[in-house]
Amino acid sequence: MTDNNIDAVNERLALRWQLLLQDNFTHLTMAQIQQAWSRLLLHYQEAHRYYHDLSHIEACFTWFDQVQDQLDDPLAVALAIWFHDIIYDVRRADNELKSAQYAVTALTNFAVSTQLVKKVYELVLLTQHPSEPSRTIKRQSGKFLSKETDTARTSLNDQALFLDIDLTILGQNNAIYEHYEKAIRSEYQHVPLWLYIRARKCLLKRFLRQPIIYYSGYFKEKFEQQARVNIQSVLSS
Repeated sequence: MTDNNIDAVNERLALRWQLLLQDNFTHLTMAQIQQAWSRLLLHYQEAHRYYHDLSHIEACFTWFDQVQDQLDDPLAVALAIWFHDIIYDVRRADNELKSAQYAVTALTNFAVSTQLVKKVYELVLLTQHPSEPSRTIKRQSGKFLSKETDTARTSLNDQALFLDIDLTILGQNNAIYEHYEKAIRSEYQHVPLWLYIRARKCLLKRFLRQPIIYYSGYFKEKFEQQARVNIQSVLSS
């Protein structure tokens, strides 16, 4: 992606971030909104990100816009999209938890409702793929909800659509999917090729063994078949 394209993505998303917060959190000042955006930008522009950057966030919102009217709590899902990859260190195994905790801190600083914070937290934790919609939240969430029930606050419908939005890349055409695989390899370039291939195929096999990859009817119809073709192409190589 050229610098001009990157700048264009940044400008579009900066406006989207601003409008989301202005429309839903009217108590926030423009200075607070811009400061939070600057912090987001620092994370998503880290040099080691070849896929998990702002282009991925924009792609998620492209699909979010297609299904927004199907969501029970579109605000929670939108915020979860923003925060779900904000912490991304390929040498760690707790990025989702760290991202969820970051979301809690950021949203608490915004002085938004605790119910909304908990929903976003739950959704971000779900991105420990492969994952599936559940009526109970993952046990590590006890670090935030230690005195609360483990019953999920987000609807199964929203969980399904959010998970599917994050995984739309699996069902794209061959060229886009191949570019995605190369970008993921670039993020793990420090790992010896033989070890990377083994670990990558192990993960993809877990997706393929699932009865379904996409949990919402909308995305299952659009991407299920192509996603399985794409994954099988990697496993066969």
